[in-house]
Amino acid sequence: MTLPTTTLGRSTIRASRLGLAGSYGIDADGVERAFHELGINYFFVTSGMRGMVEGLRRLVRAGHRDQLVIAAGASIPMGFGVTWQADRLLRSFGVDTIDVFHLFWVQAHWYVTGKTWTSMRALKESGKARALAISCHDRPLARSLVDELGLDALMIRYNAAHRGAEKEIFDSLDDKDRPGTISYTATRWGRLLKPAGTLAPMTPGECYRFPLSHPKVDVVLCGPATYEELVVDAEAAAQGPLSPSRLAEIRAFGDAVRGSAMGKLAFSGT
Repeated sequence: MTLPTTTLGRSTIRASRLGLAGSYGIDADGVERAFHELGINYFFVTSGMRGMVEGLRRLVRAGHRDQLVIAAGASIPMGFGVTWQADRLLRSFGVDTIDVFHLFWVQAHWYVTGKTWTSMRALKESGKARALAISCHDRPLARSLVDELGLDALMIRYNAAHRGAEKEIFDSLDDKDRPGTISYTATRWGRLLKPAGTLAPMTPGECYRFPLSHPKVDVVLCGPATYEELVVDAEAAAQGPLSPSRLAEIRAFGDAVRGSAMGKLAFSGT
């Protein structure tokens, strides 16, 4: 099985529709098999994801660097932090460039002021990064930074229970000249895999197919603990978009999950 690929927004980067994150400990063997057996080439990684780092190092040493999309980044919103973390990542993977370099978890506009974004741009100008991105939970802020910074890619939360990105981000992005979009938290940390009242839960595969059904989502991230879990996710993603009728059911389920969560917050007084 080989997963379909797409061009990441207006860039020239070709990425598998399902991206692999090492958040839950998939090992180096699983990373290699993901590439060779499933056609996954988009890898979201931080220096603490040891299995992912080792798997990528093996793939690079084996001569597959040009086929890989390595997505990594900096978590310190200061110019020195950007430069230091970029150089550290390059050494870790044994590469000269990061394909998609993020500024992680942007929570306010000041994160991209001062020398921070100047240092980000310097990475691209020097060839140490092919594309610049941010990850952000604040949708209005994220949308404004797309234009202000000329982002090449945007990583945003999007799932059946959190669909605000549709109106606040996706609807206003140009169909042809837009940043690549990467969605994460597809299962809403597992909540979408549990019933909501009388409504049956989504399957893991549906959680990934839901964001991929939107025409402005290029890649959805999954974080399996094992290769076997990844195979299930990949087989589902390979089926393509969900049917309109199933999408309608899932939206209703997502609303119920969202409503339940908001009710618990209100009840707890938070």
